[in-house]
Amino acid sequence: MTKTTIETLLRALTLALALMGACCMAARANPAPDQGKNLTRAPNPMTAATPGACNRDCLYAMVDKYFDAMLSRCPCNTNLAQDVKYTENGQPVKPGEGIWKTFSGRGTYRVYLADPSRGQVGYYGSFTEFGGQLFGMMAMRLKVKDHQITEAEVIIARQELRPKGGLGMNTAGVMTPRLIDEVDPGGFISPSPALLEPLSKPEGRDQLIAATNRYFDGFAQNNGSLVPFDAQCSRRENGIMATDNPVGPVVDPAQPAFHVFSQGCAQEIDRGFFGALFKVRDTRQLVVDEQQGLVLDLTFYDNEGSTKSVAVAGVGNVAVPSNLLRPISFMKPQLFKVENGTIRQIEGLSWPVPFGMGSGWDK
Repeated sequence: MTKTTIETLLRALTLALALMGACCMAARANPAPDQGKNLTRAPNPMTAATPGACNRDCLYAMVDKYFDAMLSRCPCNTNLAQDVKYTENGQPVKPGEGIWKTFSGRGTYRVYLADPSRGQVGYYGSFTEFGGQLFGMMAMRLKVKDHQITEAEVIIARQELRPKGGLGMNTAGVMTPRLIDEVDPGGFISPSPALLEPLSKPEGRDQLIAATNRYFDGFAQNNGSLVPFDAQCSRRENGIMATDNPVGPVVDPAQPAFHVFSQGCAQEIDRGFFGALFKVRDTRQLVVDEQQGLVLDLTFYDNEGSTKSVAVAGVGNVAVPSNLLRPISFMKPQLFKVENGTIRQIEGLSWPVPFGMGSGWDK
């Protein structure tokens, strides 16, 4: 082989090696997509447990930090325990999903309650979703241990939007009939002063629970005298006055003089219209606040859908609205204000759920 031939081959080999190197560098710069097969995600950072009790101020701060984390869309920004249990309207949900994806801020209606001895804090307040387009109310319970949230239970009632013409945001659904009292945003500007008034002396825990339990006993038996109502007792549901409301809803056009919610706390129970429709079950105290005399309860009201009319004393037979002629349950968180052993105010939400549904916290 001649010298010229060897030199030519060496130049060709050098050029080939240079081209191969360039190709390899290009391949490294623009790797083929692996469809995320080799992607490794770091776990969400969790705040380490800090042994010790969390007092009232600490518990309230937990609520505020929780909402800040919701607004940031990342549960990593709050004190969640690694094995935290979270439910939304009775369904197990992974923190960061559900309302975490749509939450856009809190409103002006805010009530806090705490039970430091049991490490529990409650919240009852307004919020918005989708940048303020949708209004809702939330009842929430957080369980705190060693400054970490180990349990989060959220019950949500949203405004029912039914745009005319079928366009725009529709949260009610095409097949969802109107309820007797749907969430009214205008009723949740600020809490009633009665809810927030300080007590002259704390209420005992057993006394608070007994008063609220007697409310459900009275409802089940259509007997308002069983309930320790204060003379100034009032009740609201979904932001609507549900007592002493002379312009309350007319449920039967054939009985235009019969307005539900037109009587006092005891008298509404005595009339028995709702007591004939709903069976109360699974009542549970979420948070009991002895210092403020507040109790946040959760109860399910089952409607079997078979009752077509109710005999109301002094009125006659009242037809049941068509939307209740089907098996359906209502998830009802209710906030009770108790003072001197009597129920002064009840502030509640009512949200329809599948018949017989549970809270997700049944033992």
